[in-house]
Amino acid sequence: MAWRRSTAGAVALLLSLCASSLLLWPVGPRRLLSLSVAWTNIDVDFTIDSRPDDFTRWMSNAGLEVPDTSTSGHMLSHLKERLILRILAFAVDVLPDSVVKDYSEHLAEVEGIDLSAKRELTYSEQLIRDELARQAEHSEELLKSSTGYNTFAFMPKFVGRVLPGKTMSWSSRCWKEVTATVEKKDGQWTLEVKVAKSTEWLCEEMFGLFTASHFHVGSFPAPIGGTKSFTFKSDTLTDAQTWDVDTLGMRIFMFHESSLATVRNLLETALLFVPEKTKGVPSLIAQRNLKFLRDYVGIDMKKRRDPGTLLLNESEIASGDFFGVIRLDGLDPMLAFGMGSHTGHTTVALWEDGQLYVAESTTNSSYWPTNGIQRTPYRQWIDQARAAGLSVVHVPLKEEYRKMFDERAANAFFHKYQGLEYGYHTLVTGWIDTLHDNYPCIPPYDATDKQCLSWELLEVAMPIVTRYIPRLEKPFLLSWNQHVTGSSYSNLSGTALYKEAMSKGMALASIPAVPEQDGVLYPSVFNNGTRAPSIAMVCDVFVCNVWKAAGIFKEIENDFSCTEQTNIDIYGLNVLEAPKKRAAACIAADPNNTLCQLTGDYEMHLPKVGQRSMYRHMQEKCPTQPPLYERPDTC
Repeated sequence: MAWRRSTAGAVALLLSLCASSLLLWPVGPRRLLSLSVAWTNIDVDFTIDSRPDDFTRWMSNAGLEVPDTSTSGHMLSHLKERLILRILAFAVDVLPDSVVKDYSEHLAEVEGIDLSAKRELTYSEQLIRDELARQAEHSEELLKSSTGYNTFAFMPKFVGRVLPGKTMSWSSRCWKEVTATVEKKDGQWTLEVKVAKSTEWLCEEMFGLFTASHFHVGSFPAPIGGTKSFTFKSDTLTDAQTWDVDTLGMRIFMFHESSLATVRNLLETALLFVPEKTKGVPSLIAQRNLKFLRDYVGIDMKKRRDPGTLLLNESEIASGDFFGVIRLDGLDPMLAFGMGSHTGHTTVALWEDGQLYVAESTTNSSYWPTNGIQRTPYRQWIDQARAAGLSVVHVPLKEEYRKMFDERAANAFFHKYQGLEYGYHTLVTGWIDTLHDNYPCIPPYDATDKQCLSWELLEVAMPIVTRYIPRLEKPFLLSWNQHVTGSSYSNLSGTALYKEAMSKGMALASIPAVPEQDGVLYPSVFNNGTRAPSIAMVCDVFVCNVWKAAGIFKEIENDFSCTEQTNIDIYGLNVLEAPKKRAAACIAADPNNTLCQLTGDYEMHLPKVGQRSMYRHMQEKCPTQPPLYERPDTC
């Protein structure tokens, strides 16, 4: 599996709720989203007729123009930064002032947008704001968290599928009896949801009702039961989209909290990502990220004093040595959570012509100047890392691997791909190895009713989100086309891919989990504007490929797919080891660290470094679930 700095997966999740802001624009009567608002008896329908440019208008309404990615793939990173700001603005705009004021100090750390400015609300944003104000006014209970863990707690739980002509029943947080029935008639599907026998007097239930082409959000406040109907029209759907509804049904999801608490949880999550738009990492936001790592991943990064000097001279670093990186910017901690890693980024040392470089695959951003496959002189890189708020540790190759490392071949590999865009194409492929056991749950981990990301949410979110934001197809559709059809150039839509996969007997959840061998070509862009088929490399895949080119895996005849590795898979290989003797400056700065930490205000340890032997087809079918992240020895 493979990871690096992209919020693509998180973006899809955030937007599955935040798409509720792509609502009826105040100047027109078009309807974009169903908010079945029982308290006002208003239904606002979302249909596939809504235009993709509504997303652009929604972003522009907050002064955040959508960047043009037609000429440069790295603009995805700028879209990511602006999307985080827009989600923050959405939450601030609709949450009651009494809730927002609790976050005033943290919101003051946000750069790139004036959150205090008055923005024109869409029709349903206004509905949401009015209802959340009513909830906050009448009951503090609706704001309380049921678990005490708010980050990513806006994720809904998959309940099941309802096929046309069928009925499904279940119980929920607020209702002992819930029944859903779907009927198809006169070119549309009608979903009826009936609730009865409330579990308590004061409780608000939200259900997400999805196909891969449209969705509704239905609210069912206790204690009075009843039935609601939701219409899904088919007249504008493609054959594949119609097939999706008839064959895969309506996907029912349950939100774990009230709408007030759910939007508050969205705000709490988005605040972690504030440093995506800042040069360094603001102190209060760093503390939020540190708490997230402690509570969700079990990583305790204690405060340290960065000496601000060069702790390790070039002479003590060899080509092929590893640098592990983490930045407290929401993204790296999220990646650590997904992988069970203590890093969010990886880089590799390369010497050429008497100069030591740090080589990596990354994106340019508010804190990093260069895009794609790149190298930076070591001392310059250390200065940039320190200014960006990176914590960095050095891990040397074992002496035997230092001796076998073919420096000339490694540099030739780097020069071949220098300037190639970051490998978004295989981001999700690298993450998911199994049908169900890579999707993380949030604490408490001993809960009987766990709250987890699921394939079923990706299954519907990907087609819907990429309809509004086609730029986000790159982390999903290209690799999924490769896995289903054998070519990343097949250009099948999400629903067409689902249909093709099922015709081949593939389980849909297996699409992102198909093991991918190195060498697959994807439509790619270089920094100089050249477009050409090329391999896709996120950060750890790049490091691994440099090692592969240098002969590190020749003992298993290179039968090792770098594309299938994660950060921890790379630094866990026993080709690395902690130094037998650390430099005096490293010991003085961090007496209790087995590694030399080069930068950072917080301690960084890699407890599993160098512990796993390489083997053929390594880590192609490995689970990654917190809190223990246990895996078979030969998965």
